[in-house]
Amino acid sequence: MANMAAKVTAAFFDSKGIHYDLVGEQSEAILTGFALDNLEGVRFVIVFDEKEEAVEITTRDFVKFPEAKKDDMFRVVNMLNKKYKWAKFILDEEDCTICAQDDAVIQLDSCGEEVYRCCCQLADIVDISYPVIMKAIFG
Repeated sequence: MANMAAKVTAAFFDSKGIHYDLVGEQSEAILTGFALDNLEGVRFVIVFDEKEEAVEITTRDFVKFPEAKKDDMFRVVNMLNKKYKWAKFILDEEDCTICAQDDAVIQLDSCGEEVYRCCCQLADIVDISYPVIMKAIFG
């Protein structure tokens, strides 16, 4: 059986004209993207739990940095995690990349709008944070 929360969210995205792909064995994930001001755009992987009560929204890696900047990036990610309570920045030490994530509890009857708002909020935080990260890499 397909994940109803993903289907409800997909229908909401349809109503907003948002392009996406519904993926997964049980159609439990959505791939989509948002345009940003400071970054060309950000891609999201939206995964719904089996109980249709929670969602995890993760950006694809939006920053790649030189290995020599790893310590600086840890400091920046820690600072951003402290500053933004609705986003969690994740540094991948092996790939030298950064992504962002948001987790939320959802209700089936309103999850489309809830997920959309979480995506918009995460996109805004990534957009605001991107220049800070770039300054740490190149500054």
